[in-house]
Amino acid sequence: MTKFKLNMQILYDSLQASFSRLTFSPDGDLACLEDIRIYQTDMPLLKKYVYLIDGTKPDADIFPACAGENPGFIISGQADIARIPGGCPFILVEDANDSTKLLSLIQDVFEKYREWNMKLHLALDSRSPLDYMLNASLPVFNNPIFIHDPSFYILSCPHTAPGLSVWNKDPRTGMEIAPLSLIQDFRADTEYLNTLNTRAPSLYSANVRGYPLLYENIWNHNHYEGRICVAELESSILPGHYLAIEYLGQTILSCIQNKSLFRFGMESDVNQFFKEYLDGSVKDQQRIRKFLYFLNWNQKDRYLCLRLEAVQQNARMYSSVATLSHIEAQIPDGYAFIYQNGITVIINLSCSDIRIPDLLSSLAIILREGLLKMGVSSELWDFAWLPQGYLQAKEALELGKHSNSMYWHYLFDDYLLEYLMKKAGEALPCELLCSHKLLVLKQYDEKNNTDFYHTLKTFLELERNVLKTSRTLFIHRSTLFYRLERIQKIADVNLDDARERLTLQISFYILENNSANFPGK
Repeated sequence: MTKFKLNMQILYDSLQASFSRLTFSPDGDLACLEDIRIYQTDMPLLKKYVYLIDGTKPDADIFPACAGENPGFIISGQADIARIPGGCPFILVEDANDSTKLLSLIQDVFEKYREWNMKLHLALDSRSPLDYMLNASLPVFNNPIFIHDPSFYILSCPHTAPGLSVWNKDPRTGMEIAPLSLIQDFRADTEYLNTLNTRAPSLYSANVRGYPLLYENIWNHNHYEGRICVAELESSILPGHYLAIEYLGQTILSCIQNKSLFRFGMESDVNQFFKEYLDGSVKDQQRIRKFLYFLNWNQKDRYLCLRLEAVQQNARMYSSVATLSHIEAQIPDGYAFIYQNGITVIINLSCSDIRIPDLLSSLAIILREGLLKMGVSSELWDFAWLPQGYLQAKEALELGKHSNSMYWHYLFDDYLLEYLMKKAGEALPCELLCSHKLLVLKQYDEKNNTDFYHTLKTFLELERNVLKTSRTLFIHRSTLFYRLERIQKIADVNLDDARERLTLQISFYILENNSANFPGK
């Protein structure tokens, strides 16, 4: 875990609340401080510490001769600052008569930022990292803080104050967004347009909003992902805040590079988009392209869709947030959400570079322990096919549950023929879907006590292998040839025609698997 390292500026900002007679020299000030130490003349000096010197003691004017390290110093009481080595930042606190109290205050500042650092990193494992991070940052900035994306959608704003812009609700996405009038003002403002290229924390004037904003643009390589903003409404923005917001931006960037800022900040909106997309209500191609951009997905990536339902109708585990989290933990680039009274999972196979068998294996324990069964779509080669992929997964689950399979998951590819029969059977009874020639054979067998129907079925199943067919039927080869000749005459069957053989095999399947085996018919 990376550490947030303070600079002398942050310490100076913090001390101003308790003392009035301060002198600060930022010469050589670096963000490298991890703690404070009491200075002793014989101790080695390290840059990672700031050293407290008690200026009330007689030898207070004896400063070290620093070579290379140039550490920072805090001096309590009176001191001859001219004796401080060049290149060493220092803070002279003339009205600090008690160095013990000053030490305690500085220790509290370090502890405050250590706690903040810990909370930022804990947020990375939460379901709403942006909200968690901004809430943890409120005591650091003491002002409202929010994040918006390139289109001014508000990704997180956990705290408001009088005077802060009031966000509108976008009726199309349900997300909060800056008012259109404010967006138009920004786009016409030269100062704002210049801020879009900054790579370091900067201050945006009060010209448009009515209050200054400390901001940090979030860059994922050369992609502008959004902006962190601190509104100067409840306290003054201090110079040390620049370093803090820069570190906050780096932490958020780690979210972006791991998954997506869009996912973390707007998880419910991602799920809502998927639901609308599967329903077929998303028609705006620009919105789809923007959605793919925020997910770092491509239109022509490889996708997979899963549909999970509880084995028992009254089971409720599938609706728990914990179950969704467990599923997503097993799938690096997948989104699990509740849809149509079950769990739907959308997976980008190109991003995760995972094999489908390995993926299914990783979910096996979740399925068994949660008493869930799952339908799996075919591999999809275009994002546009996701609605059809969802139907595949749903049909595979339905057909699989009605089969005698002992598996917990069902692949659409394994149930393709059953699906075709089911859909065809919705318009015609199975007897009218199969070849009439087989019905002729069945009627002939019933009248004449023959076995031509079964003989033809076995012959085709064994791929017209005479030896295997004879052995399977326990008849002589000459008897088989006789039967095949009779079959061709009785039913007018041409066994040399590949298309007719395929039609006959499908017809056998339909008759053997009657309508009772096709749910929904």
